[in-house]
Amino acid sequence: MKAIWGVLAGILLTLAACGQADVPAVQQGRPAFEPTVTAQITPVPLALTPISTAASLPSLPPLVDSQSSKMLALAGDMLVTVNPDSDSITLVDTASETVLAEIAVGDDPRAVAITPDESLAMIVLRGSNALAMVDLERQALQRAVPICHMPYGVVTDGRRAYVSCLGDDAIAVWDIASGTIPYQIAVGDSPSGLALSGGWLLSTHLYDGTVTVVNVERTPVVVGTVNVEPDGNLASSIVIAPDGGRAYIPQTRTGLALVSLQYMQDWFPVVGVLDLTTMFGDRSGRLTVSTLNYAANMPYDVAFDASGEVMYIVLAGNDMVLAIEAETGDVIARMGVGANPRGIVTNDEKAYVLNALDGSISIIDSDTQAVVNTVQVTDLPLDPILLRGKVLFNSADVPYISDGAISCATCHLDGGADGRTWINFRSGPRNTPALGGAGAIPPYNWAGEMSELHDTIEDQIRNVMLGDGLIAAEDFDPISGQVDAGRSDDLDALVAYVASLEPWPSPYREDSGGLSESAERGMMIFLSGSPSCSCHTPPLLSDLQKHNLTGAAFSLETYADFDTPSLWGLWATAPYMHDGIAPTLMDVFTRTDPIHTIAEDLTEQQLADLIAFLLSL
Repeated sequence: MKAIWGVLAGILLTLAACGQADVPAVQQGRPAFEPTVTAQITPVPLALTPISTAASLPSLPPLVDSQSSKMLALAGDMLVTVNPDSDSITLVDTASETVLAEIAVGDDPRAVAITPDESLAMIVLRGSNALAMVDLERQALQRAVPICHMPYGVVTDGRRAYVSCLGDDAIAVWDIASGTIPYQIAVGDSPSGLALSGGWLLSTHLYDGTVTVVNVERTPVVVGTVNVEPDGNLASSIVIAPDGGRAYIPQTRTGLALVSLQYMQDWFPVVGVLDLTTMFGDRSGRLTVSTLNYAANMPYDVAFDASGEVMYIVLAGNDMVLAIEAETGDVIARMGVGANPRGIVTNDEKAYVLNALDGSISIIDSDTQAVVNTVQVTDLPLDPILLRGKVLFNSADVPYISDGAISCATCHLDGGADGRTWINFRSGPRNTPALGGAGAIPPYNWAGEMSELHDTIEDQIRNVMLGDGLIAAEDFDPISGQVDAGRSDDLDALVAYVASLEPWPSPYREDSGGLSESAERGMMIFLSGSPSCSCHTPPLLSDLQKHNLTGAAFSLETYADFDTPSLWGLWATAPYMHDGIAPTLMDVFTRTDPIHTIAEDLTEQQLADLIAFLLSL
């Protein structure tokens, strides 16, 4: 983002052409936000996600001895954990259950894989867009190399490392011997969890229920994609059963277009199953997690014990691990662990759970199915208030936050957006916004009727998440004149954490951080007043005002006035508009909307340049 500020710094004097008014500062107290009138927009019906399953792909051979991308991994008697907030990994001796070393690796490590000879740990660095390699014998960082935008998962066969590139919609292939990237495999949107067995690579996609199948025996070839779970979301990992016949994908289905005879709610935690012999989602084999535990939020990872008879399910939002019989799905044990567990691995005797917001691992005895030890692997460097806010943001297990089914992170994992338009809001359909930079752009909510970040967070907790609320008062009113800052230490901490979030950096930038030639031309179009940029002026790319958009609404809409969103991080927030009616920026500019429909006034090249600039923000 610093690079973007540098690009814009030299051109701010041209803003007079846009008719910019002074950008109002964030005020103390309760400022009033009156709507301005704009032209009427033609209503367009809301498009819900269709239920469909692609034709079956050829069956795969049993994928035995598989490896899955995880936040921790075993190298013989050594456990390796990634510590995202500490920018480090930790090596733990599993025999003595003591820490051997903590090694700085780079910004925001997210997954680790071990080479088959157990000599090298490969770590993806989400914040550095890099792949780090650690020599496990020397217990030292070997090197870190640029790999792709927002790397998410990694697996390795010792010859190559395969990295899912969330921001590039691709899988990068790193050749270990030559130190090069011979292939970058184009796949679907936001690849995340990976599983590797022999010459076969499987990839989940974070915001949908599909799995992409790639043959990597020689030159990588995308075989196809299977729709395992309609409306799947938050599919962060994929684990293949020991017999190699089925792949398990913990995720959260979203109740937008679900047809199911099982228990269903808006947020529907499941472990989806891909039958590798038929290449279809196994609906009968699906594990409905909310029936296994009365409160279940964000299944994040799974693992099998050494026998293959017990499956462990990590519930990130409930600080819990479930042990179930793999064949019947019956619950054997429910084990409380540390804050925000996000990964689990097993050996012959134990299971190891990484608690991301405790900086610890919980150790489970496979015979008794009980937590027998907790080992601190890092001291989290976050300010205590921000850490408390981050824990609350990721928690669904306290009644004042949630009914147990949803956390803030369910819709805003890592501060992002889930790509959903929710129709269960009292005011009408609402597209999930990303939270980066939210603290600087009041008013809040799409309707812009709340002037304080505390208001909208407390309102969402009470009316969407069905929590009791963080303010100990029944007279809470998000649109009243009362200032809510200072009324609850926990709410203040949660607001401080949300306000600390930044927009996700755009993968559409040049490697240097600058704009492409196309984006530079688009920037000048944007700043020239064609189209009008008076609502999205730098530095906030929002005028902090409401605008009357009467008619630009789905039939359930009850509001006419809408807040101007910031355009920072626009690339990661599709679909667009308050009701998510525009799947792409091209749709924004070509639908029947007299404010945003400007395609007919630009050449094809100018339109492409403008979109290139907006995607680079």
